Amino acid sequence: MWSRLRSGALGLLLGAAAALDGHAAETPPTIAVLPIKLLDTSGEPTDQAPQHGVRLARMADDLAADLTRTGRYRATVLPAAVLERDCPTGKAACLLEAARRQGAALVFVGVVHKSSTLILQIWARLADVHTGWDVFSRDLNFRGDTDEAWQRAETFLVAQMRDTDRSRGD
Repeated sequence: MWSRLRSGALGLLLGAAAALDGHAAETPPTIAVLPIKLLDTSGEPTDQAPQHGVRLARMADDLAADLTRTGRYRATVLPAAVLERDCPTGKAACLLEAARRQGAALVFVGVVHKSSTLILQIWARLADVHTGWDVFSRDLNFRGDTDEAWQRAETFLVAQMRDTDRSRGD
């Protein structure tokens, strides 16, 4: 009886270990999040570059963390210093190569366009680093140039990326 019990327990342990190994083999794709850029055509007289710089950096950091938290990706921000050194012209082919060198399968490119005091838009692209083709693309509007508005836009963007990934059956 003890022998059968031990054999059964051993079988369960081996089965669980095999399942964990199989799950570990399904590593989520890595995303290199490029520094998010700002295009400000609002014409506002007050220089908001310091606030915008903080919001852009926070959006990139939060995007990488939140995408990783979904469990569908492993995302890291590609440091601006690396890109300035390796891709001073900012050409797409160089940016894709920089992301590949960091071990990424995908690269996130984002630009926030501030067209007025209250209206902003984010152009977001997720591209395959080998082909350069978009695997995700969204142009999202958001209202208000505040920390809260930027955070809500980032949260909504992550949900869009997660839901699009799920709808493809991944």
